[in-house]
Amino acid sequence: MKPGILFSMVKHELQLLLRSKWLLNFMILFIFLSALLYVYGLQSIKSDPVEKTFGLESVNTDIETMGVNPEWYGLKEIKKEVASSSDEINQSAYNRSIAMLINLSLWLLPIICLILGANSIIADKESGRFSLFKTYQISYWHYMCSKFYSLVLSMFVVMGISYGSFGLILSMIGKSFEGSVYLVFMAVNMLLIIVFSAAALFIGAISKTRMQGLSFALFFWSLVVFVYEFVIFSVIDWVPYSMKLSSLFFLILFNPVESIRVWSISKLNAEYVFGPEFLMIEKWAENGMLTGALLLSIAILIFLTIATSTQLLKKRGI
Repeated sequence: MKPGILFSMVKHELQLLLRSKWLLNFMILFIFLSALLYVYGLQSIKSDPVEKTFGLESVNTDIETMGVNPEWYGLKEIKKEVASSSDEINQSAYNRSIAMLINLSLWLLPIICLILGANSIIADKESGRFSLFKTYQISYWHYMCSKFYSLVLSMFVVMGISYGSFGLILSMIGKSFEGSVYLVFMAVNMLLIIVFSAAALFIGAISKTRMQGLSFALFFWSLVVFVYEFVIFSVIDWVPYSMKLSSLFFLILFNPVESIRVWSISKLNAEYVFGPEFLMIEKWAENGMLTGALLLSIAILIFLTIATSTQLLKKRGI
């Protein structure tokens, strides 16, 4: 691969994407959602500032006691002090809004990357630019990599401006927040952008029209975001008990949305939501095995996706 040619192609594709009104609209949308969810988190903290527990760490107010008073067993209700300072309220609101934004990113970013990336290739097919490209002495691999890098960089710009500006404004006006939570949030967004930018190449390679590309993008998005977890639950019932945990972990890594979700939960120190049966996830998170497995699975998926898309484009691109 010739770095100079690839750099020129990426620069050209990046200029085309940055001129797109789609990116501007998405940037405005992300800024609006950030402000909206922060205000929602602030109001929710003020309306419900007390967290009730019964001597159990990280248990919320919706604890099921089956009508039995926990105090009969020596578990007295513990009420945390109401956050009296505005800094504590602002930090709690920011952390709560970040958690909601992570869930929102797991839904929105995949479909945005799929549509933008697929339309970029389909537009070249419909306008004749791809036919012109085939007359040059440049490999298909250069073409697909330029599409991938330009889409990733353009989405990084959008995320950096929208969420970065939001965090900068909060810092400048004196609103406190936890930096580690913000870093996990940005890492989740970056991983989603990288993975689904590669998946967009596959959809663009097999699609001939914009409507066909949109249909494939929506189908793939609904499959990995909504349907896949039900498939896991169905498949795992047929796996022998001794292999359930390892098989489940492998199936989670096979879907980047689920693997990134599990990784973000572990980084936010909320592994308790998995239940006691999955304490191995906490151990893998502590020794770095979970992060290593996530990055390795993502790297393999990206390489296989780009390689497969390149071969399909050679056969089906006209």
